[in-house]
Amino acid sequence: MTALYLRLSRDDGTVTESESIANQKAFLTDYAEKNGLNVAHVFSDDGYSGLSFDRPDFKRMIKMIEDKRINTVVTKDLSRLGRDYIEVGKYIDKYFPAHGIRYIAVNDGIDTAAQSDDMTPFRAVFNDMYAKDISKKVRTALTTKKVGGKFIGSKPPYGYKKDPNDKNHLVIDEETAVYVRRIYRDFLAGETILGIAHRLSMDGVPTPSQQKNLTAFKQAKVWNDTSIRRILTNPTYAGHLAQNMTRKVSYKVDKKVRLPREEWIIIRDTHEPIVSQEDFDAAADILSKRSYNKRKRAGEPHLLSGLVFCRDCGGGMSFVRESETRTYLVCSRWRKNARLGVCTSHSIRESYVESIVKDKLKELASAINTSEILTEADAFFNSENNNAKLTESLMKKIEACKSTALSLYKDKACGTISAEEYAEMSDGIKAERAVYERQLEELHREKERGGSARDMCGLLKSIVGFENIDRNTLLMLVDKIYIGQDKEIEIHFKFDNPRG
Repeated sequence: MTALYLRLSRDDGTVTESESIANQKAFLTDYAEKNGLNVAHVFSDDGYSGLSFDRPDFKRMIKMIEDKRINTVVTKDLSRLGRDYIEVGKYIDKYFPAHGIRYIAVNDGIDTAAQSDDMTPFRAVFNDMYAKDISKKVRTALTTKKVGGKFIGSKPPYGYKKDPNDKNHLVIDEETAVYVRRIYRDFLAGETILGIAHRLSMDGVPTPSQQKNLTAFKQAKVWNDTSIRRILTNPTYAGHLAQNMTRKVSYKVDKKVRLPREEWIIIRDTHEPIVSQEDFDAAADILSKRSYNKRKRAGEPHLLSGLVFCRDCGGGMSFVRESETRTYLVCSRWRKNARLGVCTSHSIRESYVESIVKDKLKELASAINTSEILTEADAFFNSENNNAKLTESLMKKIEACKSTALSLYKDKACGTISAEEYAEMSDGIKAERAVYERQLEELHREKERGGSARDMCGLLKSIVGFENIDRNTLLMLVDKIYIGQDKEIEIHFKFDNPRG
């Protein structure tokens, strides 16, 4: 029994009529009829991102696969199945074969019942690049709103609520603002952060996560030092909208990390303050004189981490750093139980294994005709990477800042404003201009990295040619690497060798 799977997300960029759900259904229905496929079910996820597989109809389809009510899945192209190339690879290489499912991506010429398509992994990488590019554009648009003093969060900071007449403007929520004022008052009176948190918890004061109505799993029912410190250091409470304080770890992962203060976007005097500037500055002064332990940032994983195994005992290989520039891979079982004679070290230079893997990938890629996928990339980036309007807008804002700064200087020279007033307002203008200039710089860097179709195709060629390979790409293409006792290297890929 055949299932047709349709998906469309507005985040995919400009949606053409040919990509619509209705068109996908008509296209696949026609294909099924012409190829003798008995369509029993049609699943449709309209408005769901390809980066996540948490889609209602996709999960319903998986349930029917588990119940053995489907044996064939058809999509218009590989990207309709998903845009996270690691997850797409799992379904095509493992899940579908394990459940006896034939998978067809019509426009990409993929049919798992036929001979393996050697370009499937590369198409998946390209689809992931597409999603990454869209993520950048969304982030750019949101940053533009931030520098314009617009609140863009889904939930306002504790003590505030969204203006009913303007969702991008904050107004004071008196029900919780009273506790913000209490926090500042107690802290300036000499109370410790932990002491304040304890008293609020004892009094049953709702926490920030409770105010935001987070799920029960994520809700903190007691106050902690982190929540108090964030309230004491957030300029939003003094009337200056502070955003860009966190960033997602990846466009695929919802986990966020706290950014250093210099990367925050702070726009002055955007809304009514809960505390005075004097109280906010006094709290900052007290905090600066107290020392707190800072969390160490987790180090970057090794390129080959989790991929390298001992060929003789099957154990994972550990990374042992000998010097700043030299790291070795050794059998982890030998390392832990050397005295018991368990295996041998299998010691080999990390850099040597990396070079062998890259050379092998280059050799395999040379056997693949990439002209078709590069043609697709050229068409996509010609239509999508056009940032001219945003660049023009930012340049106008920078010029406006320059004009305002000059006007302020003239006002100071004429005595209209005092030197102190000039300094304060001038600093605000400089900070705002700096934000616009950083954003403009980012746009220029994006263009240099591949803003034009020609440049992006060049980047795709370098990926296919493995001139520069990152960990995500390696995880998509390499299954396992085995190291023998005599330093022999055996590489198992997730795709068939195109050389046969």
